[in-house]
Amino acid sequence: MVTMPPRTVFLIGFSGSGKSTIGPPLARKLKAEFFDTDAMIEKQTGRTISDLIMQKGETFFRTLEHKTIRRLLRSESSKVVALGGGAFVRRGVRELIDTKGIVVYLSCPVRELYRRLRLASDRPLLEGRPRVGETDKQAKLRRMSTLLNQRNSSYSKAHVRVSTANKSLTDCVQEVYRKVRELNARSSR
Repeated sequence: MVTMPPRTVFLIGFSGSGKSTIGPPLARKLKAEFFDTDAMIEKQTGRTISDLIMQKGETFFRTLEHKTIRRLLRSESSKVVALGGGAFVRRGVRELIDTKGIVVYLSCPVRELYRRLRLASDRPLLEGRPRVGETDKQAKLRRMSTLLNQRNSSYSKAHVRVSTANKSLTDCVQEVYRKVRELNARSSR
């Protein structure tokens, strides 16, 4: 029996886990369109995510994010969607996408995430004030660990988990592709 790819694959995970990097080649492999909700929101508002969160607040941003996901799901076309790092934490988003496709959690250890994001200045939720005797690096690692620990229970609800640490882009894409196809084949039986 030939199985068709799911209409939608949602990539979730912490900032720096590889959603926006893995998404485009995965979409090509699945013969689907690629969408990045953060990029869509930035284009729609003419502002960076960082600016939106700093000026309007995280709640405002998360509401825009939810509306963007809803808009994407109106289309029946096959797609790969990279969600913002905190999107899947919201129960409404989880409920919205859980039955609309396959949710893939791209996991990565905090130290590797830090290595990937250490020079990023556009991630306001990752900034933390150093405590007395703490370096900027330690403060950022602490903040990242705290956020990741808060999000892990939500991330663990994904249909599939793929670690992106110590793997090439090609290997990550191939592993996600294989797991998505396997899950799709099981669900179509």
